[in-house]
Formats: sequence, structure tokens, C-alpha cells
Amino acid sequence: MDATSLGELRPDDPSRIGRYRIEAKIGEGGMGAVYLGRDTDGRAVAVKVVRAELAGDRTFLARFHDEAANAQRVASFCTAQVLEHGEDLGLAYMVTEYIDGPSLLQHVSANGALSPGMLHGVAVGVAAALVAIHSAGLVHRDLKPSNVLLSISGPRVIDFGIARALDMASSHTRTGQVVGTPGWIAPEQITTQQVTPAVDVFAWGCLVAFAASGRNPFGQGSFQIMAARAVHADPEIGDLPPSLTGLVQASLRKDPAQRPSARELLLALVGGSGEAAVTTELGEMWTAPPGAPAAAPEATRAADPSATSQDVPAPVPAPRPQPQPQQPQPQPEPRTEPAYERRTDPPTAREFPAPAVRGRSRRGVFAASGAAVLLVAGVVAGAVYLNGRDSHGARNAAAGAAAFPTAPMFVRVDTAPGWPTTCNADIGVYRPGDASARTLVSGPTCDILPERSPDGRRVAFTRIDRRSGEAWVVNADGSGARKVTGIVRGTRVTWSPDGSRLAYVGEKDGVRQIFAVAVDGGPATQLTTDDSLKDDPMWSSTGKLVFWSKAETRDEQIYTMDPNRPGGPYTRLTGGDGRAVDPEWSPDGSKIAFVRGPADRSDIWVMRSDGSGAYAVTSGAARDMDPAWSPDGRWLLYVRGAVTDPVIHAVRATGTGDRLVTPAGRVFGHPNWS
Repeated sequence: MDATSLGELRPDDPSRIGRYRIEAKIGEGGMGAVYLGRDTDGRAVAVKVVRAELAGDRTFLARFHDEAANAQRVASFCTAQVLEHGEDLGLAYMVTEYIDGPSLLQHVSANGALSPGMLHGVAVGVAAALVAIHSAGLVHRDLKPSNVLLSISGPRVIDFGIARALDMASSHTRTGQVVGTPGWIAPEQITTQQVTPAVDVFAWGCLVAFAASGRNPFGQGSFQIMAARAVHADPEIGDLPPSLTGLVQASLRKDPAQRPSARELLLALVGGSGEAAVTTELGEMWTAPPGAPAAAPEATRAADPSATSQDVPAPVPAPRPQPQPQQPQPQPEPRTEPAYERRTDPPTAREFPAPAVRGRSRRGVFAASGAAVLLVAGVVAGAVYLNGRDSHGARNAAAGAAAFPTAPMFVRVDTAPGWPTTCNADIGVYRPGDASARTLVSGPTCDILPERSPDGRRVAFTRIDRRSGEAWVVNADGSGARKVTGIVRGTRVTWSPDGSRLAYVGEKDGVRQIFAVAVDGGPATQLTTDDSLKDDPMWSSTGKLVFWSKAETRDEQIYTMDPNRPGGPYTRLTGGDGRAVDPEWSPDGSKIAFVRGPADRSDIWVMRSDGSGAYAVTSGAARDMDPAWSPDGRWLLYVRGAVTDPVIHAVRATGTGDRLVTPAGRVFGHPNWS
């Protein structure tokens, strides 16, 4: 928002919107106009006012306010923070902080390609902004040079969270119309496939290549020509520095599943060399562009500098799960034996190819250590957290830091010591902060591993004795307990997405296999047929099963399969770093939490549904196990300590805010958030 390009107000422009006095017009686009405004305290803001005809579309209006509310969860590090949204004078509007400085498009058009320091700063800053945006469950969808502002403190990304509203407008978006800008949109947007965060990574690659050369990597031309090139042609990325070449090439892959995530881009760029890596990179290499102010204006700071606690954030709307669909995997020809496909390298290594050489190809490997993952994993939930502080040095309580849920959880309640040698376990309901749990299922039996049904009305659990196990179901109020089927002793059961079936581990010809059976009775369907040891099936909301198996390695590894195709193929997600067990799908099916490491000192990890982007959310010498997601997918419960004396902890899915949940002196296990 370059102050030199501000326009005078016309008679038909508003003089006030909501509580903001309008002073000048910043620009105008397909969705509406953007104005420079001031609040009652004199602070400069940018006010985006939606065109009147769009504001009359109820579908668009509902989506606009919904997406604006979601965008408010994105903290202000490397973004222009969304402050509020509303309606006034029959017009819908959204207010963001005002960033004083030219856009990347303006700067490159006027001055040519960026200097090496500024180029690296743009690459780092935009990647950091995408991590914040994606961590809040949003996809920008229209990232381009005009949506990156070059402020005194570094690049800032604007206009996130509103392209989807235009895409959903019922009467102003034609069927098949692509929302985005030619030259910056990904192939899957052009072919109208489902949009995921990978489209922003593609745009990041285009944007960095443009900043380095002044040219779009797919050239110039009509929308049809640019679209065809994006889908079919190889990009021309020019002479990028070696540190960026492989990353840009990887981000511009046609297959979205093969692109790195924004988090992986950021790890590669800053290297995890210190806890203030991102801020240091920008501070040492960034040079204020021409047109930027001589000192950082108040408007470029976080919108809420008075926030004082990362762990007690201001109330925010419950997040709407953002689907990150699993990309279709190539299926091998049918085989009599189950087929296995290894999907990833060890979770701490990602490949980024070097530029192609005529007649042959070279590949470069970026390896991020687990420590580096933890250092830069703080760049999540909308801010770069440095020992609980954001990049401005103030403790950040912005909406990106998820508040701890107060929803009750189902637990195993040990009524007497002795587990696991002697089992004295009931199924209970525990609400964080209470002194004790409420018993749901009690008696002389050993009842463990509660699993909530998708609609929350029932709970499945495992009942065991010295020789056998059974799958039981009970209503959420404790009534109607009944046996469903026999299972392998000590294993868990899991609900199908529609709540009509249970998957479990049983024995067939002396081999553990995964079966599915209708909750109301009927014959079981055998889903696996190989002779490997396997356990811990978990059904996702999208219909896939995840489980661990020793099919290909000495150690347990995690696999997925389509339960509608009994016998396989199975897709292997982990490998190379020892044991991986206890997989748990996130509520939206986009991520899997799991346990990695030896049984006596394991940690909780999270990866995407295709096995990529794995990182640790706990670490240390303690034994961490049994992860379980919160209903909003932003927290994880887990059990820490010896199996004889466990305690339940909770940690954000970003690895921050770890806390003890269960009261002292009470032994609970097998948590499952209701």
C-alpha cells in the first residue's frame, strides 16, 4: 500500500465505513475498493469494501464474513493482520492493518529484479506468512506480487482468506470459473481440482522466480495461454541463487502432492540455526525498498501489542476444518499378495531437485534435523514463537494460539493399582479441571481404550480378561452396554465415518488381521490378508484406514489402506527412524498423530495424511504415547510416563502449550476427547 499511489476520493466514495473515517482510495479490483481509513485513535487502517452487487448475494456475504472471521486467527508476522469485519451503509467490509510500502509488483516494475538480500527476504517472509495462514486453516488462493507489500520491517502478505468467498458466490461466479490470477495459479486450480495449501506453495515458487528476474516463469499471454503453460509447460526460473533453485523447482511441480509444504520451505530457508532464525534472516538481509518509510510506522506492528500470554489467548471463533484431501495415489496392478508402496523418506528429510541439466538430471537433498523441526515449528498458528515470544519480542496471545478446550474426554479410570499386570479399569468421563472422573461403565471387568462414535452418541471400548478380548458399545450416558464381537486381547476398535461399522484386529489362521463388522451385528469383512504383525487400526473421516505393521521392516511402521479394497494395496507412510505406532487421524482427516521411538522413551509426532511434513510435538527422555485429537484438531492429548503410573498431558498440534491435564493422585489412561 504505497502512500504515493493513494487516490483522491470521488463523490460516490464513502466518507466513513463503520467507525473508520475514509481518507483516500488505495486501489480497486474485482471484489471492490480498498481505502485508507483511520480509527477513532488516529491509527491508519486499510478498509476493503465489497462491491454492492456482491454484498447483495447472500451466499457470498455469508462466506465473506465466515472467511474474514477465520482470517482474524492469522497473527500478524509477515502478514497484514485482519482487525475486524462487518456491514455498514448496505456494504460489507473488512479492516486490516495498514502496511506502508510498495507492492512487490510495483517495486520490480520500477526497479527490476531484487537484490540478493531482498530476494532472500521475500522468500523467507512469504513462506513464513504462508505457514501462519495455513496453520489457521486457510488457503490464500490468490498469492501474487501485488499481494505482497514491502515494508520497512520485511515483506507482508495481504488479501488472504477472501478469494474463497468470491469462489463460492452463487450468482457472480460462473460454473468452472477459476478464481485467481493467470501466471500465479497452480495447475490444479486451472483443472478445477480441489484446492489445498499446495496452490499457495506453487504461487510462492512463481513469485520468487519473478522477484529474481522480473519475469513470470510461465511468460506472458492470454489467460488461455498462461493456463496451458501452467498445466503442461516447464517453468523458466532464470538464474536463481543456489539456495533457492531447488526449492523453487520443487514448489512448481505439477503434482501438488510432490510439492513441499510452507513449513518445509521455511525450514530450508532459515535452516533452524537458532530460535530467532526467521527474524535474524530478515534483520540481516532485508533492505527497505524505495518508497518505504524511514522508520517502522505504528501501523506495521501487530494489531494487539498488549497481548501478554501465549497460552491464554483471546477468545476466537471455533475453527472450521479446512480439508486437505489426500491426493490420489497410483494403484499397482492386482496381485495375489498385498502390495506395499513406500511413500516417503524418513520424516526428517525432503528432496528438492536441482535445476535440470540437458540430457541428465541432478537432485539435491535438503535434510532438516529433528531439532531444526522443533526450532522452526514455532512458526505456526499465525506467529513465529521464540520461547513463547513472537518476532516483535512481545508475548503473543493472538488468535493463532489455540485456547485449551474444555470439552470432556473419555478415559480409562484405574480404580486400583496394578495396570497392566492386573487390570482394575472402568470407562469414565473426565472434564479438565475437575477433581475426578464420572464413571460411565463399571464393574469387575477390565474395560479400556474408549473410542467416541462420530456423532458422539456412543462409545466403543475393549473388554478383556486373561485370555480374550471383546469389542463393546455403550451409549454416551452409560446405558445400553452390549458386546459387538470378539477381538484380539488388548487391541482397540475404531468407528467408520458414518458410525455404522467397527474396525478391529482379530485372528485368522493364527495371524492378526484387520476386520470390519456392522455395529448392529452381521458377518465380519476381512480387510487385510498378509501374514505380518499389525495393530491399532484407525478410521478417518475421509474413509481411509491407518494402522501399524511389520510388513516390510523389523520395526513397526505406519500404513494406510482403502477399506473398500480388502487385501490392499497398502501405502507405507513412515520409515527409517525406528518404531512408529498408535496412529490417530485428525478430525478432518488431513493429519495423523503417532508415536515414534522405542517403547521406553517415545515421542508424539504429527504428519500429513500422505506421510510428508512429519515433525515432533513432544520430546525428551519420558515415554509419551496414546495421542488423541481435540474436536477442533488444534490440540493433542497424550499419556506420559511409565505404564504403571501414567498421567495425561495436552499439547497444541504445533508443539506449544504443553500442560498436565489429569489431577494428582488419580491414574487415568487411554484418553479420547469427546
